[in-house]
Amino acid sequence: MKICLINNLYKPYNRGGAERVVELIARGLINAGHDVFIISTRPMITNYKLQITNYKIYYINALYYNLDKFPKLFRIFWHIIDMFDIGSYFKIKLILKKEKPDIAMTHNLKGVSYLIPGLIKKLGIKHIHALHDIQLLHPSGLMLYGKEKQLDSAAAKIYAAVCRWLFGSPDAVISPSNWLMAIHIKREFFKNSKQAVLPNPVSFTVQPSHKEKGAKIFRFIYVGQIEEHKGVLFLISAFLDALDTRCLARHRVSLIIAGSGSKLKQAKELAGGNKNISILGKISNEEVQKLMSRSDGLIAPSLCYENSPAVIYEAFSHGLPVIASNIGGIPELLADNAGLLFKPGGEEDLILKIQFAINNPEELKKIGERGREKIKQFGVENYIEKLLLTPPRPSS
Repeated sequence: MKICLINNLYKPYNRGGAERVVELIARGLINAGHDVFIISTRPMITNYKLQITNYKIYYINALYYNLDKFPKLFRIFWHIIDMFDIGSYFKIKLILKKEKPDIAMTHNLKGVSYLIPGLIKKLGIKHIHALHDIQLLHPSGLMLYGKEKQLDSAAAKIYAAVCRWLFGSPDAVISPSNWLMAIHIKREFFKNSKQAVLPNPVSFTVQPSHKEKGAKIFRFIYVGQIEEHKGVLFLISAFLDALDTRCLARHRVSLIIAGSGSKLKQAKELAGGNKNISILGKISNEEVQKLMSRSDGLIAPSLCYENSPAVIYEAFSHGLPVIASNIGGIPELLADNAGLLFKPGGEEDLILKIQFAINNPEELKKIGERGREKIKQFGVENYIEKLLLTPPRPSS
């Protein structure tokens, strides 16, 4: 079959987990013998020349990649215009009519045009839509803990109603978590679509541990964006408080933070040069894997409703125990005692979980092994098989 994948970003402009998922799906489909091409966006002004790959990538010029550099008022108007971007509509129409795919699988369409689902239906192409966050319910795609009512504001309800109308009912809708699917169904999205929950695909092989035998330092790591909603500033503050109140004083313990973002400078200032905290900035994926293999626990302290964080999948592949916020789709990943959960933004609860991890090495090892076993179910081959078996929507 010929299959089109559409996402607002793709390498070399990738930023987050959704782009990685799209790339894995593309390679999985190709390995299964299918013909694949990608439609994505690139900055308005770029010197990038498309590299030769074993699949086509069509880039449409768009502001999306650099949107955060524009004033807030401009961004508000952009969100409205973007939903009805007729220019992208006709560009993509030409591509789809030329390529004639059997299936179009859409992902994040912000920056591409929300007219695309209607175009796919008009062209008679089977449509599968993959959810990654709540960007159909709120333009930011984010919902912070304690601010859940933002989805019930008049503006958010109007926005969601327009999205619901534009997207209609694709043939099938895929969600990595029950939580994300349920929050859309509650707001009457995808009424006539076949719905399936499939954890995101992974290509990780089970990784051996390289922790030093008899190591005297217990290493916790954070890997991700250095942004306030990811909870990294909260994590640093909680870790410092634990050290100051001597909760961790009798242990040799360190916190290693890897990633980049707008709060990187603030994170370094907050850490204040404390010798127990290392802030590495952005590092390569290879360095991330080495770091995970030598660590004792991953902390995912998100303050926003996460769907299915890729960093937890990576930790599972290393048998690395996970301590994470009890929010969004995270509890589903850590079900069956595959991790430790704490209240989002709950400093005392987080410190208790950190202390438990340090004081219970045998139980921590079992937690890591449960995660390692769980990741074996999420292979990309298994995902592709289930994806292509997804039946069309029921007749109306």
